[in-house]
Amino acid sequence: VIPADAAAGDIVMSHMSVNFDRSGFQQDWNVAFPLERLKELVRDKIVGSIAAFHYSFMGAISPITRYEAKARELAALLKQDNVDGVLLCPV
Repeated sequence: VIPADAAAGDIVMSHMSVNFDRSGFQQDWNVAFPLERLKELVRDKIVGSIAAFHYSFMGAISPITRYEAKARELAALLKQDNVDGVLLCPV
């Protein structure tokens, strides 16, 4: 769970793999987590607001894993935060 007031220095990408290039994220965190771009959309009155909390998930999970329980949990959190739309940013 990431609060909307998180600063770039507060966000760490801990996924390590020789097949995964993190240099883009290290130069501009908005490549993977466009929170500053969303704030600009609010400032420019293109969108009304952004959620108070944002969510990130770690990959490399077995395809056998059942995601439904976590998806329902996240949906409840988004509903509680009155979220009308989401951005999915796969990295």
